[in-house]
Amino acid sequence: MAVKAFLSELKKFFIDSFSSPVYQDGVLYFIIEELPNPRDSGVFKILCGSTQIALDAVTLVEPGVVIANELIGLHAATIRKYPYQKIEYVNIAPWAQAKIEARMARIGLKT
Repeated sequence: MAVKAFLSELKKFFIDSFSSPVYQDGVLYFIIEELPNPRDSGVFKILCGSTQIALDAVTLVEPGVVIANELIGLHAATIRKYPYQKIEYVNIAPWAQAKIEARMARIGLKT
C-alpha cells in the first residue's frame, strides 16, 4: 500500500509541475506560451520569480517582438524594482532574445 501511495503522490507532483510551473526568485523570465488557434500566436509574459509583471497577446513573428519590446519599455520601472540575478527565456527564438536584450540595454536594464 505504501508504494501505491508514493506513486500516487509522485504522479500528482508531476502533473502539478506541468500545469503550474515553479518559477525561481531572482530570475527574470521572458516567456511565450503558444496558442493552438489562431496559428502562430501566443501570450508573451514577463515574470520576476512568480510575480507576473506583464502579459499580452503576440504573433510569433517580427511584429510580436515589437509588442514584447513595448511591454518591456512600459514596465521598465517595475522590472527595475525586482532584484533579479539572471534572465531566462522560455520558448523564445535566439533572434528575438537578441532584440529583447538590445531593448533592455537601451533603457538601462541589466542583461
